[in-house]
Amino acid sequence: MSDQLVIAGRTFSSRLLVGTGKYRDFQQTAEALDAAGTEIVTVAIRRVNLGQNANEPNLLDFLPKNRYNLLPNTAGCYSAEDAIRTLRLARELLDDHRFVKLEVLGIRTICTPM
Repeated sequence: MSDQLVIAGRTFSSRLLVGTGKYRDFQQTAEALDAAGTEIVTVAIRRVNLGQNANEPNLLDFLPKNRYNLLPNTAGCYSAEDAIRTLRLARELLDDHRFVKLEVLGIRTICTPM
């Protein structure tokens, strides 16, 4: 039995996937990822700057490309159309990246008493 994780033909030594949200800043994010020893880093495209906001700090400046496999996700999307648009943005920002985590939240409904 192998301790390696294999996803879509890719082999990883670590089974730990770590997100980039909830940290004080990108420096703290980089330190936490380093301490965790993860190889796969999830990134909420709609919540983290990967270059779409040129005048703001860019997460990619803090993560060595040869160390982490980015797993862009569609957190915050409420429809398939939003998710597809978000993944197209990720592909553009990450040089035709195709390793993704799809998330689509249920449609919010408001129930009113009759």
